[in-house]
Amino acid sequence: MTDSPAGSKAAPLPSAGYSKLVMLLLFLVYAFNFLDRQIISILAIPIKEDLGLTDEQLGLLGGIAFALLYSTLGVPIAWFADRFNRTWIMTGSLVIWSGFTALSGLATNFMQLFLTRVGVGIGEAGGVAPAYTIIADYHPPEKRARALAIYSLGIPVGSAFGVIAGSQIAGGGISDSLDWRSAFIIVGLAGVFLAPVFKLLVREPRRGQFDGVPAKRPTALETEAAYPPAKARILSIAGSVLFALPSLLAIFSITVFGGGASQSVGLLIAAAAVGAVCGWLAGQWVSRCAHWTVLALGASVLMLIPGLVAWGVPALMTGEGFGMGAIAWLIGRAVAGALIGVFFVFFREFMNLALEKPSFWLMIMGASASSMMGYGVFFWLPSFFARSFQLSLTETGWLFGGVLFFAGSLGIVLGGVMGDWIGKRKRAAFAFVPAIAFLISAPLYWAGIMSPSATLAVIILFVPTALGLAWLGPVLSAFQHLFPPHLRTSGSSVFLLINNLLGIGGGVYVLGRLSTILEPTYGDGSLRISILIGSCLYLVAAVFMFWASRHLARDWVEHVAPDQTDRAVEPA
Repeated sequence: MTDSPAGSKAAPLPSAGYSKLVMLLLFLVYAFNFLDRQIISILAIPIKEDLGLTDEQLGLLGGIAFALLYSTLGVPIAWFADRFNRTWIMTGSLVIWSGFTALSGLATNFMQLFLTRVGVGIGEAGGVAPAYTIIADYHPPEKRARALAIYSLGIPVGSAFGVIAGSQIAGGGISDSLDWRSAFIIVGLAGVFLAPVFKLLVREPRRGQFDGVPAKRPTALETEAAYPPAKARILSIAGSVLFALPSLLAIFSITVFGGGASQSVGLLIAAAAVGAVCGWLAGQWVSRCAHWTVLALGASVLMLIPGLVAWGVPALMTGEGFGMGAIAWLIGRAVAGALIGVFFVFFREFMNLALEKPSFWLMIMGASASSMMGYGVFFWLPSFFARSFQLSLTETGWLFGGVLFFAGSLGIVLGGVMGDWIGKRKRAAFAFVPAIAFLISAPLYWAGIMSPSATLAVIILFVPTALGLAWLGPVLSAFQHLFPPHLRTSGSSVFLLINNLLGIGGGVYVLGRLSTILEPTYGDGSLRISILIGSCLYLVAAVFMFWASRHLARDWVEHVAPDQTDRAVEPA
């Protein structure tokens, strides 16, 4: 069901009790979201022993396997969520990700477990961005940071419950007959049972009912105008970076991580240069072309050319042709190019507006830098405690789960309260407060990771764990104020796309990869060194947030509060 037409008679404002019920159910769904993605962090210990996996493979399971489709599918799902009933989208997503979590318990090898984690990511792609905008439509602007902070409590609560429940089930705390497979099945089925309850009780709110703007419905294809020259240049620069990025990452892997590749560094540099040129041309093209089929085909070809340079030369020199890995990589580039082309047609209205708001992109980069460390630490700290302090699975679960629950909850609530309080006086506070929190977090992580005992480590890590999550309420609230109501889900999805690809896909894998490289030198201490290096990302996040705070007031979209009677929820 779509939103009621503008001008139709509004239904009475829902009661305070019902609004709290909606928040409770949204919180529960978000808690299951993080429970299902975080449980693998504690189960990584028995999974590694049972399936004989490396830290790098565990990093793939906890990062790229989940993040790849979770991030990319969030964008098209947001296009539908800006036009259709968001509660149905969230219900279906909950069923899919919970079902694949249960299927994870049936996996017998790395590839099967990888595919089920991909399925979890597919389901969770529709579970977060729609919720952000539902909350914005149930709360006035001055209370949104606090409401989004309460919703974000699902992160520490779900993560903590996943760690504790997983350790108790797999560690024999409930029954000796249960193992890591049982843990996946139990928590997955619990999410499936929650889905119909959520749909029956949560009604779709009218968009923008607290913002004093009409409930505008986006057009089917947002192709009314081309991007102006200044924005076309921005798109071309971004295209150059994006199309060259795969080759640049391969160079980084070879030079920093010692990774092997079929190409020489010189050939990869040439492929990066070709990618930069193709990306510039793609940026110029998407700024003018409004035919999605033509644009998708053209962007696909331009994205494919650098890949052909990188893989074609070795194939010709060796005479062996393209292997399966090269073919899969080239197909992936072609598909990615087509998706980029389609995005810039269907999201033309959104991107035209977003390119005028530097604070949006700067906060995304700050949040992504912090998430690379945050998601990485959430995944690897259980293994760190077990290896560095020789703790059992159940001891690790209670210890790390307790830190997540209490410190994470405290940090999120305080961040939301401070964002609403200071933000009334100064918009910049919505980015400035997280920047201060990130700046303090890095040295405290270094101190905690280097602690000689588990007890001292927990005490010290309590503070940066809280501060590392304090950004959620203020930043997520700021995102809801940078765009009009009918484009909010699109904004949230673009944020989640970048944040999760870098945070989950990059952070978890990179820390695992770095630990594997350092293991011959440091043994079980390799994970400690990996986390120490990753903590520097909080300093990068602080820089981006300070920078964003300088632009936030100008980018803010002000709305006139509507009359109390002009608020509505749609019938379920």
